[in-house]
Amino acid sequence: MKPGMSDSIAPNKRIVTMALMVALGVILHRLEALLPLPTPWVKLGLANLMTLMALVYLGTREAFIVTLLRVILGSILAGTFLGPTFFLSMAGGLAGTAVMCGVYNRGKGPFSLVGVSVCGAYTHTFITAICVYFFLIKQTSFFVLLPFFFSLALITGILTGMAGNLLSREMEFPLKHSQAH
Repeated sequence: MKPGMSDSIAPNKRIVTMALMVALGVILHRLEALLPLPTPWVKLGLANLMTLMALVYLGTREAFIVTLLRVILGSILAGTFLGPTFFLSMAGGLAGTAVMCGVYNRGKGPFSLVGVSVCGAYTHTFITAICVYFFLIKQTSFFVLLPFFFSLALITGILTGMAGNLLSREMEFPLKHSQAH
């Protein structure tokens, strides 16, 4: 949590803000399921925008809570709760959130929200691929698909980060100098 930024939000307003971010994350997750995508394993990661906003506005702990709740609720609504898709989403989501928090909280680095988002997207993709290999497929030929998945992660990470920058500007919330570009 950054001193002075999220400390200024009253506790009840923080809970309401977090609940709205979880709800919007679940909505984005379900809307994403309606989009035609090139393969069944590809997702745009639209719900990650809410994790990014939770990180910026509320802090690290809240970003993890938003991720955890949106994955659980989204999988319940999708009918995949406690199935392989749920565990892949949870592992990738929590790992991606951890990396985004680390990069964002580092502060004086060269990363904007676009860079933070791309790091999270790559981490999500990599951890999901590792989990698929160890728990589902167990064939190294699966890794031939990684360049394709990483290319999509780059594109979706950039789009999510750009949306995060735009949303932050529209909400007139001051970002740290390193994230203002």
